[in-house]
Amino acid sequence: MSVTLGQAVLLGIVQGLTEFLPVSSTTHLALAQRFLPGFAQPGILFDVLLHVGTLFALVVYFRSRIATTFAGAVSSDPSERRKAWKLIGLLALAVGLTGLVTMPLKRFAIEGMTEFRRMGVALLGMAVLLFIAQRVGGARGERGRALEEMRPRDAALVGVCQSVSAILHGFSRSGNTISVGLFAGLSRRAAAEFSFLLSIPTILAAAAVENIHAYRLKTGPLVDGSSLPAYVIGMFVAAVVGYFAISALLRIVVSMRLWPFIVYCAVLGLVLVFFAERISSGFVGDLKVLS
Repeated sequence: MSVTLGQAVLLGIVQGLTEFLPVSSTTHLALAQRFLPGFAQPGILFDVLLHVGTLFALVVYFRSRIATTFAGAVSSDPSERRKAWKLIGLLALAVGLTGLVTMPLKRFAIEGMTEFRRMGVALLGMAVLLFIAQRVGGARGERGRALEEMRPRDAALVGVCQSVSAILHGFSRSGNTISVGLFAGLSRRAAAEFSFLLSIPTILAAAAVENIHAYRLKTGPLVDGSSLPAYVIGMFVAAVVGYFAISALLRIVVSMRLWPFIVYCAVLGLVLVFFAERISSGFVGDLKVLS
């Protein structure tokens, strides 16, 4: 199985945009792959490299915060060490609880990868969650606790709620975690920054678990040499698009302009709920965009 250059570029754009914008990357990748003519899953390396691309975008965008945290962790200044290890501990707590809740429901989550009606219902739930976040964040204004003031129970709440996105595809990971951070009393910027920083260990852990599982089951070849250039292009596109998506979402969250995403999730959710069978059977109807 191979992937063409055009398919790699398109899927790289989809991955880069939807990994960070609150619209569910899993749903959009499933739809894109469903409607791509002649597309066949090319093997686990392609998915790995797409995630590596978005992970690289995160590391580059937050390089200053990451460098400061690592420097603080080994600093001779006790206050700097405490601050750095507190953030590391909060991230570890959140991602650990995500895994603890998600792993027992892994089979249900895998089945949901092809259940478009279930994704549609989740997208409708995402629209409601974003609407509430818009009201809460808008009413609070710029007030709220900074990232340095975040408490373990805040991280625990975000981590547990992040598992919803892993179990119910359609709930955006970024939209979910940012909303919960706002509900916990964090400032808009702190909620967004913790969500993005949390995605680094989350993506790493999820990629490791999924690809070890795929390798053991031998569900596909690790490397398709003929498609390797396309894989790399897909990774690069996901990284570039993802970088700008992070910047855009930070501005959107700080200014609380979530209405376009609320409407988009609601409309797409309704489409998936009412046309799930046609999408699953490969009927595209008048949709000619990708054909």
